[in-house]
Amino acid sequence: MDARGFVYAGRAWPGGSLDWTAVGQSLLAFFAGISLYIGAVRFMQAMGLNAVALQSGIWFVATAIGIAALDGTVTQWTRLQQGVALAVMLGLAWLISTGHEAH
Repeated sequence: MDARGFVYAGRAWPGGSLDWTAVGQSLLAFFAGISLYIGAVRFMQAMGLNAVALQSGIWFVATAIGIAALDGTVTQWTRLQQGVALAVMLGLAWLISTGHEAH
């Protein structure tokens, strides 16, 4: 839902004037997103992932992937950009899998 919030926010200023419909859609999507995030934190904690930095990192990566999927830009990225995105996801996966050992 956060991804939708960002996509709608990106549409909030067409031609330099505020589109209140897009603003409202963005705010509703962000409200739904934070509600889902709070539930996801409980799930992550139940799995032993208690580091807030990793919890939020997972959420932000999922949001970024959602944004790219919703607006179709990921297909316009260069191979290098796609490779970096993959490296970031793999790095986050490594942090997640080893992060609980740091406690």
